[in-house]
Amino acid sequence: MKVDESGFSLWELTVSLAVVMGWIFILASFVMQGNERIQRLSDTLFIYERLQGEVLLEATEPTGREQVCEKGFCLPTL
Repeated sequence: MKVDESGFSLWELTVSLAVVMGWIFILASFVMQGNERIQRLSDTLFIYERLQGEVLLEATEPTGREQVCEKGFCLPTL
């Protein structure tokens, strides 16, 4: 191996490619987890909006329920 040799060896290319692919994998996993959290937050918000609507309906036309529940989320009636 000469001292003035230029270019990259196969070993250097392989290690560089592995590092880049590792970073891409790490970033992709964070993006996927973020998307899942946003979806869960959106679903929870939608449930609470429906529950608030039911609480308001219960306030205008009482049926005697003490709380309104859906999928483990509950809101007390007025």
